[in-house]
Amino acid sequence: MKKALFAVSSLGLGHATRTLAVIKHFVNEYDITIISYGNALKFLQEELSEENVNFLEFEDYPKLERGDGFAYFYYLFTDLIKTNLVIRDEHKKIAPYEDEYSFIFSDGRYGIYSKKVPSFLLSHQISFMPPKWLRYFKFITDFSNYFYFKNFNKVFIPDYKEYNKSLAGKLSHTPLTHFFPHKYVGAISSYTKLHLREDIDYLFIISGYLEDKKDKFVAKLLEEAKKLDGKKVFILGNAGDTNVETIEESNITIFPAATKEFRNELFCRAKTIVSRTGYTTIMDLVELDKKAILFPTPNSTEQEYLAAYHTYKNYFVISEDEESINFNELKKKLEKTEPLKPKNKTHEALEVIEHTINQAYHKNYFSIVIPVFNEEKYIKATLEKLQKLNYDKKSFEIIAVENGSSDNSFEILKSYEERMENLSVYQSAKGISQAKNYGLRHCSQNSGYTIFLDADTLLERDFLNELNTYLNKNSNKNLVVGTTAVEPADSYSWYDKVWFAFYNIAHRVSKTSFSIQIAKTDIAKEVKFDENLNFSEDLKFIKTMLVFGDFFFLNTKEVATSTRRFKKDGYFKTLFYWNIQALTPEKFKQQKPYSFVR
Repeated sequence: MKKALFAVSSLGLGHATRTLAVIKHFVNEYDITIISYGNALKFLQEELSEENVNFLEFEDYPKLERGDGFAYFYYLFTDLIKTNLVIRDEHKKIAPYEDEYSFIFSDGRYGIYSKKVPSFLLSHQISFMPPKWLRYFKFITDFSNYFYFKNFNKVFIPDYKEYNKSLAGKLSHTPLTHFFPHKYVGAISSYTKLHLREDIDYLFIISGYLEDKKDKFVAKLLEEAKKLDGKKVFILGNAGDTNVETIEESNITIFPAATKEFRNELFCRAKTIVSRTGYTTIMDLVELDKKAILFPTPNSTEQEYLAAYHTYKNYFVISEDEESINFNELKKKLEKTEPLKPKNKTHEALEVIEHTINQAYHKNYFSIVIPVFNEEKYIKATLEKLQKLNYDKKSFEIIAVENGSSDNSFEILKSYEERMENLSVYQSAKGISQAKNYGLRHCSQNSGYTIFLDADTLLERDFLNELNTYLNKNSNKNLVVGTTAVEPADSYSWYDKVWFAFYNIAHRVSKTSFSIQIAKTDIAKEVKFDENLNFSEDLKFIKTMLVFGDFFFLNTKEVATSTRRFKKDGYFKTLFYWNIQALTPEKFKQQKPYSFVR
């Protein structure tokens, strides 16, 4: 059975309730592991107690915007620092077993992602609303968001694409979306509409993002609820607590928590919902066509913005006064609201999410072409690494082309061909361009991308998974040719590492490469390598390929190559020599011999 990893923020129950709908959509087809914390974790354990789901507890981020006065600013500063540290820590924690999963789905946990498997983020807060005194520095938080969002294959935005139908306003509709892959999916709710008699006059749902604001608010609501006619029900969102209270003389029932069918039933039976202005609550109201009276949490800039936005839209009644609540006046305003009734709801959103996820872990077929000339010293290690690649053997092939060797390279290749089912060995005329073109001609018709690999360049076990994820993530771009970051394979010297880092930057900026080139197979077969060139053939090849599309650079730790070129001539001399080769007019390079380092 396929496996999926879900990570759910515990900063309010909203993340857990909305992601619950996504988890239930996949639970029958995937072996699911859930990472969460605290109250959200307890809620999900109760909701999914009958499902075969594994749970892990990871520390969550501190609750931003807590405290009052000076404490508010102190906590905001220190909590932002701690949040970034926790993000780094949670990413390290999943690294050892991330490639066990078909995909990763994170709601509000920015460090739960992988370069090796498709990773998705669910977030409506694409742009944060900082306090007024920080509005001039909003670009910093936006950049921080982009820095994290770009790690995911796709950011699912639970809102409507049309701004005039938006539920989150400027939180989800911002120019920032132009810079990372995203998809508006519409509202997501774990509730299902049931046609039940509405016999609960007021349903108070107060889960509480900021605990220090919750108790006082609940006490005030209870005080005012006693003055109201009809049946009143409170759900406090205290997962794990089962102590139900009743105030018979006021017709009030207080549930510490409500789960599964009972939670859904209570919501559907309610005539009026009273809650915080949490975004998930807003989506739940839209899903079930409910009218509501909402109170933004004090100091929560997100809820304060949503309150102002929905007051303007007149979807719900918003009250920012928690000290003097007059439900009779608020009820009169409620009759004048016009709730949004979108055509697409949770069912359609889940279909979009499933389709996008299925597309993202599509297995591209790769051809790995290795020109081999007097490489008996290195080719064994290269093939041993290729044998261990963690990628479906039916989805890649290895084509080794020996071209004029005077050592035992060909015999070594043939010995590996006998025990590697997807390795094919050929011989061609002498010359690196001839060998690469010969390999291209023998690439499978299924081949999407061809990787031209030097015989002393090593691919680690997850390289193809990482490349596959990267290409799927950028499938909306016309990527036709590229290269990767390369590490020194046989040296731990800081000097070598610094030089390799320099070359990686240079190749990325100049759209050049060494040791490895990746090209779209069908276009590469048309372009070919210039067989009159014995050096700088890759420069001309890349330049010609770029006529048909874009260059890409995969920043990875999974590719390493020998430092033999640099050990012989030194880095400065080699750099000078390569620049001279690159700048020499082509007519002077044709048929010139290349000085091989062996």
